[in-house]
Amino acid sequence: MTTSIDPLDKLTEIDFFDERLLDGRLHGALAEHREADVPMVVDQFRRVHLLRYDDVRTAYIDQAGYRNIGTGFVESFGCMSGPLHDWQANALLVQDPPRHTAMRRAVRHFDARLARRLEPTIRRQAHDLVDRFPEDGVVNFAHEFGFRLPVKIIMGLLRLPEEDEEMIGEWSPHTLPIAWDDIDRADEVNALFREYVERKIAERRSTPLEDDTLSDLIDAADREGLTHDELWATVQTVILAGHETTSSALSIGVHTLLTQGDHWQSLREDRSLLAGASHEILRYDPAVISTARVLTADTELHGVVLSEGTSLALCITSANRDPRVFDSPDVFDISRSNAHENLTFGAGIHRCVGAPLAQLEIPTALDVLLDRLVHVEVATPPEYEPGFFRQFGALQLGVTTRPRRKGLTAQE
Repeated sequence: MTTSIDPLDKLTEIDFFDERLLDGRLHGALAEHREADVPMVVDQFRRVHLLRYDDVRTAYIDQAGYRNIGTGFVESFGCMSGPLHDWQANALLVQDPPRHTAMRRAVRHFDARLARRLEPTIRRQAHDLVDRFPEDGVVNFAHEFGFRLPVKIIMGLLRLPEEDEEMIGEWSPHTLPIAWDDIDRADEVNALFREYVERKIAERRSTPLEDDTLSDLIDAADREGLTHDELWATVQTVILAGHETTSSALSIGVHTLLTQGDHWQSLREDRSLLAGASHEILRYDPAVISTARVLTADTELHGVVLSEGTSLALCITSANRDPRVFDSPDVFDISRSNAHENLTFGAGIHRCVGAPLAQLEIPTALDVLLDRLVHVEVATPPEYEPGFFRQFGALQLGVTTRPRRKGLTAQE
């Protein structure tokens, strides 16, 4: 009698929610498996994690061989209905063409031109936040700048009330689960988020505002024939995509700049390095460990035949440190010539809609910090906060600030 062997049983299992992997040991664990003969691992949900750059990039751009996961991620937690499931069923980030095409067209004005137009606003808001720092003391940079700046920018862009920023910040980490017992909290948060977004959509339909990206998005959604559910889910996704990755990049990035060599001083002396440094921050420690896809046919990868329908995790964190693409990948190098090739925002038609804004916010924010912080150092070691997004719970920095340059006011 022949016994059938599941190909996934040949792969090493890793618990990506193990808190021991959050403090920096994750990269070492991934590197070991990335260099193995079979550079794939499986998690407790039987998802196969692709670890090499070329495998991850192919899964993003090969629309015939790989499809998006739809509601598969939340269903792996046993969530088959409810507010979380409703959001995932309609969210842009888990759709495929032709549905994805129409939804993407509805948000196409979130492009590099819009980001460039926002540069003065980003700079002004960054200065406003530094004005609130102690002149000589300790500040929780992760919250007071890393969180506040990107959430202010996306909320301002959508003309949403400033007083709602803290509420959005409280909801955001809980919109997606990281464990079975997170589902109830995720359902609760997504119900609140949906009610909030639907109320704001109704207000704008009743009274459109000038120079308002939310009103523009509603008009575009109507032109593209998006359903009501697709519209509110898209707005919720835009709010999240508009601040989560940037928030993580600012806090983790500043910490890395301060602790991995003399990069802070190098940037202070040569601001032409800022763009490259921003790409390297995104490459070195991305906010999202992986995204999901599903095989559309039986496929052989590295000698293992995976069945049609196999769930895959595209491990961005590992791909961004693949030595086949990035020389000395574990070295943080702000002058790295190909850092922009990182896969932090995905690739192809699924590249993150918030990428242009994030790629402008990060160097602009760093430029302001370099001007305003006479002295800055890490006061206490930070800790990663468990969650779908890889981020610090707190980052305490000792700072000495200088006033704004003469002529630069809060209104400019």
